[in-house]
Amino acid sequence: MNLEEKFIKNIETHKGNILSFRIDEVLCPNGVKATRDIIDHNGGVCVGALTDEEELIFIKQFRYSYEEVILELPAGKLEKGENADTAAAGMRELKEETGATADTLINLGVFYPTCGYCNEKIYLYAAKGLHFGEQHLDRDEFVEVLKIKLSDAVKYVMDGTIKDGKTIAIVMKLNEMKREGTL
Repeated sequence: MNLEEKFIKNIETHKGNILSFRIDEVLCPNGVKATRDIIDHNGGVCVGALTDEEELIFIKQFRYSYEEVILELPAGKLEKGENADTAAAGMRELKEETGATADTLINLGVFYPTCGYCNEKIYLYAAKGLHFGEQHLDRDEFVEVLKIKLSDAVKYVMDGTIKDGKTIAIVMKLNEMKREGTL
């Protein structure tokens, strides 16, 4: 069965600092024309940094869009042209937000946070062999760094304390890797 839609034309576009919004006209597999609202996003990275004591390095920060403080793993957006080296971007974000550097970075795959209307891809990594130094936060970035046992992080996912999708994905992947003995 053919499920692909074909692009016909762009109807409207608005460019912002981080996101662009567009409305495209498409041709559906059954021949019907439709429109699709799309948010273009350059993508991001998220890092589950795990200590030798099986603690994950978390950050707490206020997320304006939700009007609340969110518990999440270190993450950030990719800069233009950075899609070719997402691992380096992950290392950069880990250092900036937590002050940590890692000896080893493990690729955990790609996460699509909002596939219904946004083309953002978040590249997921685990970091091991941690060394701690100074944070290098952006001037408009305020975070609290804390360590949480992986087993407790799984509980926080299950009870709804952790709500961030990319963080949930990494916590559950790391927990499964630990269970399988591949971590």
